[in-house]
Amino acid sequence: MTGGGIIVRLIDVVLILLFGFISISEISRKSKIELPKSTQTPPSNLDMESILIIGITENGNYLVDNESRKLTDFEELKNYIIENNQKAILNNAKTRVRIRSNYNAPIRHTVMLARFCDELNIVKGIDVIRRVN
Repeated sequence: MTGGGIIVRLIDVVLILLFGFISISEISRKSKIELPKSTQTPPSNLDMESILIIGITENGNYLVDNESRKLTDFEELKNYIIENNQKAILNNAKTRVRIRSNYNAPIRHTVMLARFCDELNIVKGIDVIRRVN
């Protein structure tokens, strides 16, 4: 075999490995929140709404803006929700809050957030993973 033939073989091997790694890699971004598990989840209607997804970590911090921003104080979170709710009202949309509490997060943070949503008459839901037996 000539030197050019070996290089072509090496390029083939590298491409095969590259496509192999691409095919087995995970494309979706992993969430920092690990949801609790449930055996029943009700179906939800997808309406024109402004949906705020709020994650609660195991140490009681709140993750907002696609888990890219961390709020350490509940007052900051309240202001964030109020501000986004006002924007939604200006755009003739309803606000809905999805609470994504880490499985080992203190429940008091979830309850405080749920009560605050009730005070503002904002529809809320608590996300869980459906456990398959």
